[in-house]
Amino acid sequence: WRVCGLLLQLLLVVSVCVIVCRCRTERNTPNIVLILADDLGYGDVGTYPNPSSRRIETPNLDKLAAQGMSFTDAYSGYSTSAPSRYTLMTGYHTGHHPVSNSDRLLSNNATTVAHLLKKAGYSTALFGKWGLDGNYNHPHPPTEGFPTRQGFDLYHGQSDQTQCNNYYPSFMFNNTDNVTIAGNVGASVESCGVDYENCRWSGDIWTADAIDYIQQKSLQQRASNGTTPFFLYLSFASPHAGSVGSIEENDIPVPRVSQGPYANRSWPKVEIDFASAVYEVDSFVGQVIDALDTNGISKDTLVLFASDNGAHDEGGHNYLFFNSSGYLNGFKSSIHDGGHRTPLIARWPGKVSANVTSWQQFAFYDFLPTATELAQVPKEDIPPKIDGKSIVNTLLYNQEHQPEFIYHEFEGCHDPICQQHPNLNCQFGQNVRMGNWSGVCVGPSTPCNGKSPGYFFLYDMSVDEAQTNDLSFSHPNIVSEILAIMKKQYNKQWAPL
Repeated sequence: WRVCGLLLQLLLVVSVCVIVCRCRTERNTPNIVLILADDLGYGDVGTYPNPSSRRIETPNLDKLAAQGMSFTDAYSGYSTSAPSRYTLMTGYHTGHHPVSNSDRLLSNNATTVAHLLKKAGYSTALFGKWGLDGNYNHPHPPTEGFPTRQGFDLYHGQSDQTQCNNYYPSFMFNNTDNVTIAGNVGASVESCGVDYENCRWSGDIWTADAIDYIQQKSLQQRASNGTTPFFLYLSFASPHAGSVGSIEENDIPVPRVSQGPYANRSWPKVEIDFASAVYEVDSFVGQVIDALDTNGISKDTLVLFASDNGAHDEGGHNYLFFNSSGYLNGFKSSIHDGGHRTPLIARWPGKVSANVTSWQQFAFYDFLPTATELAQVPKEDIPPKIDGKSIVNTLLYNQEHQPEFIYHEFEGCHDPICQQHPNLNCQFGQNVRMGNWSGVCVGPSTPCNGKSPGYFFLYDMSVDEAQTNDLSFSHPNIVSEILAIMKKQYNKQWAPL
């Protein structure tokens, strides 16, 4: 009996050790910081190719790329903001979710990346633009699309899409509380001052929130031996067009323009403002990275930077002035790549290789499975029908496993091809990237039927990334294959959203 008792005690000790070790392994997960710009073009970031002689300086993003991995073939979720962000949060592409430009609500049935990370033990915070809720100023009780009902513990920002156009809002939501920003009440160009120094820009507020959050969480992690990871989503509303004190899109009214590097350029004012907005977003990225470095948690933190869609052509700004799409065809609201290809940069010192360029194809709907794999979320917790695929092997081991295809669509597309061919009835567009092939279909139907040859365009991206040489007539089998994908992927009843 004594021997049995000793064996039983030994077995108990071993079991406890196994449990402790398993817990430590399960908690060995990174913080995740996702920084999203609004309407930043592929060619607006210094490390991405742009043939223009006018370049906007992005020293902090360039440094981020030097310290991490830059993706050449990353795509947002859509050619405009709300549906793209919906894809980012849910893991479904736009053919499988119901959110459109006119319907932006996230429903109670949705499972977001924030839900899943929170369930895995993460603290979750969103500072900035949400855009997936119809609340303007009365979130009592919060509607089903409100951030605090979609997995975020902490929220400070603007939830309604058009509300975010006001660079100097008179209030923001602090969780569900409507909090007045005293200096912005009655904000106007006159009251805010020449450099808007008398008012508070939303971008400044959200960046300060993020830095404070990082400081607080780093202290908690030191106290808990690193077992309290966090997900921080910092979502800017710039360089999207906006206004001072209203939701109009008539400028890009960022502060400190007279102190910035473009004040004395002989450019139109709106282009100086746009360049200054990009410069400010770049500065914010630098401040966030400095906060991670200073607080000693950079090696525990994956940082991802991207833009929600392609370069905009609004508020008097001309995307061609800085050639903001780079060599890509199209801009915001286009179904060609200029509408939805995004700069994507990843940094995780000691884990993601430095100064690496990856040709791994990625779409916003891949973020959820990537983040949840890093967070060790049980597979049974992840919705089984999501479209996204994890790129953890690319991030950690530089391995490239290209997806079967990447799917996009856009209703009411404003595409260059429609300007070149006025006879086309461009009410709807679809885009499939399949390896080096890119198929674009525009027409009146949903999905595009492809019956008229003039409606479908095929490009070989290995030699024609600008998508200028249509090869649809010489590769009918590829056209048929892509059309079959387009027809199958347009299924709004697919996702339980």
